[in-house]
Amino acid sequence: MNTSAVSSGAGTSSAAATAKKTNTLTQEDFMKLFLTQLQFQDPLQPLDNNQMATQLTQFNTVDALAKMNDTLSQMMTNQASLGNLQAVSLIGKKIEAKGNGLSIQKGVVSEGVYQLASPGNVIIQVFDSNGNLVRQTSPAWKDTSQQRIAWDGKSQAGAALPDGAYTFRVLAADQKGQGITATTYRLGTVDGVAFENGAAVFQMGGDKVNFSDILAILN
Repeated sequence: MNTSAVSSGAGTSSAAATAKKTNTLTQEDFMKLFLTQLQFQDPLQPLDNNQMATQLTQFNTVDALAKMNDTLSQMMTNQASLGNLQAVSLIGKKIEAKGNGLSIQKGVVSEGVYQLASPGNVIIQVFDSNGNLVRQTSPAWKDTSQQRIAWDGKSQAGAALPDGAYTFRVLAADQKGQGITATTYRLGTVDGVAFENGAAVFQMGGDKVNFSDILAILN
């Protein structure tokens, strides 16, 4: 065992701790400085009372700000912990979130929703995880209310597709052939929660959903 390396490491840690302590001015340190100043002041030029009061005020202000910062840090930590507990409580809940994801799990197809900016003809395309087009619907006229994706989990040829993650795309146009914007949503049950860089990420249908993307809790 290399004792010199251990001693060196311990010395470094001790030096770092001493330096950290030295850089922190406590009330006790301030009083020592103040008494030292009184001890060595020039009798012909005694300490100015106004300056002393100003120094005391400045120190008290800095001390109060440091305590306030510690309090705010603790409050933020508590708030983050509360948010994590609330995130865990969503497991098993059905939610509506931003996105265009679909999934098949044990043969069950998740739900997708879209909404048109104006009425028009709509074609729905479904893609697998590799970006391959697996299903496309015939054009159908839709209004501006929310519309469900009616997909049975089968390919264009009618074959049942395997479990996995899929996505859908909405192609819409008006009577003049002008494109119409479609906003897409996904519905599903939260299977689990993970925390990445302190933020909650929900598992839904084998995919991830950010907390900020959740629009509604449906049950």
